[in-house]
Amino acid sequence: MSANLPQNIAGDLLSAFKSVSSSSYGTFQGTALEFSRYCNEQFEAEVSLKGVLRKLGAMLSSWVGVDRLAFVSLDSSTAGSHESQGIVTFQGARPFSEDMVAQLMRTTNQASVMSELDASGVVRLNLADFDCWCARFADPKDHTGVLVWTGKEIDRMTPGVLIDSELPTRTELMGFMIESAQQAARWLKRLHTAQSLLYEDDVTGLFNFRYLDVALDSEFRRLQRFHTPFSLLFIDLDNFKQVNDVYGHLTGSSILRQVGAQIKGALRDVDVVIRYGGDEFVVVLIGTNSKQALLAAERVRAQVDRFRFRAETSAEEIHVSASIGVASCPEHAKDKQTVLRLADETMYSAKRGGKNRVVMVQTRGSQNAVSLTLPREK
Repeated sequence: MSANLPQNIAGDLLSAFKSVSSSSYGTFQGTALEFSRYCNEQFEAEVSLKGVLRKLGAMLSSWVGVDRLAFVSLDSSTAGSHESQGIVTFQGARPFSEDMVAQLMRTTNQASVMSELDASGVVRLNLADFDCWCARFADPKDHTGVLVWTGKEIDRMTPGVLIDSELPTRTELMGFMIESAQQAARWLKRLHTAQSLLYEDDVTGLFNFRYLDVALDSEFRRLQRFHTPFSLLFIDLDNFKQVNDVYGHLTGSSILRQVGAQIKGALRDVDVVIRYGGDEFVVVLIGTNSKQALLAAERVRAQVDRFRFRAETSAEEIHVSASIGVASCPEHAKDKQTVLRLADETMYSAKRGGKNRVVMVQTRGSQNAVSLTLPREK
C-alpha cells in the first residue's frame, strides 16, 4: 500500500523512502560492506540524510531475505491522521496489509516501544498477526520514523512480547547496515546543529549575515539550472538609533526581534530572512520576479509601519518604519555582487526620497529607479 504523505512531514527523512531502486547488489555480505563505506563517504561529503536512507531502502528492498518493508512516520503532525498517511512503501518489497499498518501505527507510537528503540537501536515486535523488526531514525530537523521489515526467518520465530535480544544470525548483517545508517543520522544531526549555531543570529533568531552567501549561491544554482528568478529586499529601519538612545539597547534588541517576526509574518515560509547587521535585514525571495518582489516589499513595509512595537520595560508603544530596496535576478543583475549592490543602492534611494518607502531598480544596468509608497495608516 503506497501513501500520499502530508506536505509538512516529508523533508529529507520521508522523501528518501518514496522511490527506491530494486536492482541487485550481489551477495548481502558485500552489500553490507558497500553500504558502510557509503555512509562513511557521506560524513566526508557532509550531505543530507536523504542519500543515506535512499541507499539503505534500495539495498534492503532488493535483498531476498526481506519479505515486507515499510517506513512508519512518527512525526507529531501525523497524530490523529489516517494510518496510511504515515506509511511509505518500497519497490521490490511486499507491502503490509491495512490491518498490519493499523497495528504498526498503534504499536510504534507506544512509549515503551519508543524507549526500547532509543535504548537498543533495533528491536523485534510481536504483533497480533506477525513478528517484525524495527529501527528508529530521526533527521536533522527532528522528523522521526521507524523502518519496519519482516523476513522468512522472522516469520518463523516463536511469538512473544516485546523482545530486546541479539539479532538472529541470518539478519546480523542487516543489523549492521541499520546501525550504519543510524550512525549517519546522528552525525548529520550534529552537523546540522553546528551549522545552525554558525548561521543563527543570536539577537533575533533569524539567519545571520554568514548565511547570505549560502542562500545566494543556492539561488544562483537554481537560476542557472531551472531559469527560476529570485529577488532581494534590502531593509533598513528608519531613525533606529533614536530608539537605542531613548529606550536603551535592551529595548533596541527587543524591537529588532519584533521587527524580524513582522518581516517573516509578511512573507512566505520558503523566503529567507537574514539579519544583515545592526538594524539592516536582507530577504531572499525564492522564485520571485521584480513585480512580485515589489508587492512583497510593500507588504513588509506596511506590516512594520502598522505594527505597534513595545518597549522592553514598559507598555509604551514605539513606532518603527523601514526603507526597502528591491533588485531581481536575472532582470537587474546576473551575479551576486551586482544584485547586492543594486538592492543596497535602491534602499539608500528610499532613504533619500523620504524614508518609509520601497524603491526598486527600474531596468537592468540602469541607475534609474521607480518607487512605490503607500500612505501611512493612522
